[in-house]
Amino acid sequence: MTLVVVNQGEEDLLDAILAVNYTLHLYKNDVTDGLSAGQIEALTEADFTEADFTGYSSKALTGGSWTTTAGDPCVGVYAQQTFASTADQSAQGCYGYYVTRTSDGALQWFEDFSSPLTIEFNGEGIAVTPRLTLADAGD
Repeated sequence: MTLVVVNQGEEDLLDAILAVNYTLHLYKNDVTDGLSAGQIEALTEADFTEADFTGYSSKALTGGSWTTTAGDPCVGVYAQQTFASTADQSAQGCYGYYVTRTSDGALQWFEDFSSPLTIEFNGEGIAVTPRLTLADAGD
């Protein structure tokens, strides 16, 4: 027999996952370049080179502060977070964001930007709206 998790059950599971404290980071290396799907699934936090432009710091994502929406897919969204430069500097490309569990720093998920975003000048920023989506594998 196949396990079926109904939409409201998906939302309950997502609420439980998002009750944990996480940390949001930007990364500056093309972490998936040349990797197979299996290799991408095996990535850890050590594979990401965290951004380090002037003024950068990771952001705390407080457990239970996510908004979840039932349905298929079920989506959890955190308030937009902005990473801003505080000085002119050499250009730094950011390829995406990754989320680690605050308690132990373990990688939980990541998202590539459609193309790298560059930070170079004082006041430039990158806005990220962290999200996690649960979807059924098939109909």
